[in-house]
Amino acid sequence: MNARQTTAKHAETMAVLLTRMQAATNTVPHQERINWGHAEQMHDALKYAVYAAFAMGVVNEDEARDIGFPV
Repeated sequence: MNARQTTAKHAETMAVLLTRMQAATNTVPHQERINWGHAEQMHDALKYAVYAAFAMGVVNEDEARDIGFPV
């Protein structure tokens, strides 16, 4: 698999997971298990997604800054 194919595969997987996570925000099965560690992991994941989107030309510097992750 080349870099383009790998990127496409990961983007597809992220889209599926994010859709499921978004749907579960009000009905998380294990709400009692969610803590600040999970919140920080989500923050880090978002940061890296924004950086990857910037590198791919999907967002520009202003959009990244508006999302909260200046590049």
